[in-house]
Amino acid sequence: MKKNVQSWSLLSAVPVLLSLMMLACPVTPKQADDALVGKDGFEEVEELFLQGDEEGTVLFTTSDSAWWSPLGYTLWALNGEVQQPFVFREVKCSKISGAAGAGYGIVFCHYESSDPDTGETMLTVMINTLGEYILGEVVEDRFYGFVPWRESEYLKKGYNQGNVVGLRWDSGESRFELSFNGTPEITFSDEVEPLHGGGENGYLVVISPADIFPANPVQVVFTEQ
Repeated sequence: MKKNVQSWSLLSAVPVLLSLMMLACPVTPKQADDALVGKDGFEEVEELFLQGDEEGTVLFTTSDSAWWSPLGYTLWALNGEVQQPFVFREVKCSKISGAAGAGYGIVFCHYESSDPDTGETMLTVMINTLGEYILGEVVEDRFYGFVPWRESEYLKKGYNQGNVVGLRWDSGESRFELSFNGTPEITFSDEVEPLHGGGENGYLVVISPADIFPANPVQVVFTEQ
């Protein structure tokens, strides 16, 4: 059954929960107004993230109109890997088809909180084919953006371009380091509840209102490095 969904836009606006430090130039944290991806627009759908022929490869594909909405949808799945605590992860992400500006990427430090107001929570990094990325957190099926969509000179633009999204925990500095294609982009630390120090890993893909179903499917390939 098709669900009612809220806005797919990930330019959300809540008080920033992460401490950010750019490696190249400083970031002014965005003070936004509301989380724009609501519970009905953010859903775990394991059956759309299928194991590929090569080890460590996951294929996402859909042209099912049940996942299309004029407001959009964000779909995600876990891959069974648990890091407790989180140490390091690299995933090559490549979009084959679908709306150019729609996000796709990874989730990490996912866990189920005992606090009913938190529920499932995770950190996320998404990129798109325009050479942009967004960083944020999901709490109780709502997305909160810490860094709005911004361009990175280290991301390759276009379709069928394998961009390696890397995350490393720096225990000395108590910070995560985000890199693209082996070059550090930004460091950040989680300092406000719910804290994320470890948990399960996975992937996520945004279905945009600009996607055309069933004529043009959304296809993304993820490869663990």
